[in-house]
Amino acid sequence: MEKKMNTNNMFGEDDFARKMDELVKPFQKAHYLSGDFPGCDFQKIHYTQIIHPQARAAIVISHGFCEFIGKYDEMIYYFYQMGYSVFFPEHRGHGFSYRSTEDLDKVDAIRFYDYVDDLKCFLDMVVRPNCPNLPLYLYGHSMGGAIAAAFLEEYPGYFKAAILSSPMMQMTLGKFPEWAVRLLAAYKLFRKKGEDYIMGSHGFDGIDIFEKSSSLSRARYEYVMDMRRAVKQYRTYGGTYRWIATSLRAQKKIIKKAGRIQIPVLLFQAGLDYKVQPRGQEKFAQRAQIAIHRYPQSKHEIFNATTEMRKQYYDEIFRFWEQQEN
Repeated sequence: MEKKMNTNNMFGEDDFARKMDELVKPFQKAHYLSGDFPGCDFQKIHYTQIIHPQARAAIVISHGFCEFIGKYDEMIYYFYQMGYSVFFPEHRGHGFSYRSTEDLDKVDAIRFYDYVDDLKCFLDMVVRPNCPNLPLYLYGHSMGGAIAAAFLEEYPGYFKAAILSSPMMQMTLGKFPEWAVRLLAAYKLFRKKGEDYIMGSHGFDGIDIFEKSSSLSRARYEYVMDMRRAVKQYRTYGGTYRWIATSLRAQKKIIKKAGRIQIPVLLFQAGLDYKVQPRGQEKFAQRAQIAIHRYPQSKHEIFNATTEMRKQYYDEIFRFWEQQEN
């Protein structure tokens, strides 16, 4: 099919807000279809699907920690314009999906692999029935990259190729060694305080912290912050001890099983990433026998980097997807 988008006419910094209003918002009204499906334990998981009438393939997006669909509005628009259907589940503990805690600002998880099993339910109940004859691609960012990698290890045969962008293979834990965080989390769980915020985390306060954020694009940062301020379900802002305990265990398991992955994988690494450590990604890539594509001057969110870096990033993504069609 004819492609309507290339990296030369993607949104810049100065025209981002205008193009989101003029192009993306009408696109959302025309094409976004949302619903719910039962996750692995029958809890409600919210999702959005964007069906392209002449799709060349379908892309499933696995979002990161504290994120929601709005953060990917621009990316979804680009994917659709390039001829792809897109499927976006909001992971449990995020957005309009099931919460295991009453505080909507917290990200809580009892078992990290529930994310993975929810994704399988999503593929079986929503994605495959809507795209029975299309190749499926998986895109995962940060925590969503860890979920995506675990899915590829546990459930082969669903996806033809995958992209892992700044995947959470080894979290940055500040000045604390991992053993100390594990010990503190275990103590909190023992005291029935697993739903407490991790040390240093807190609820959403609406304060602008762009300079300390994972983004290099002020316009994109403000776009997401405006949605957080407007919608309480989008204010997830910090994790619980229960979440970090199960996530730390999962990281090690994901790296250990990386050799199980048998499909083409493109792994992006950000050089100025303070959310995750490069060592975990490098150990994973070595075991999975995949190359790392590095962006030395980007923060954690490469899709929210400078205009030049974003163009290079999407060029690599589209080239990778197209290689799978040949």
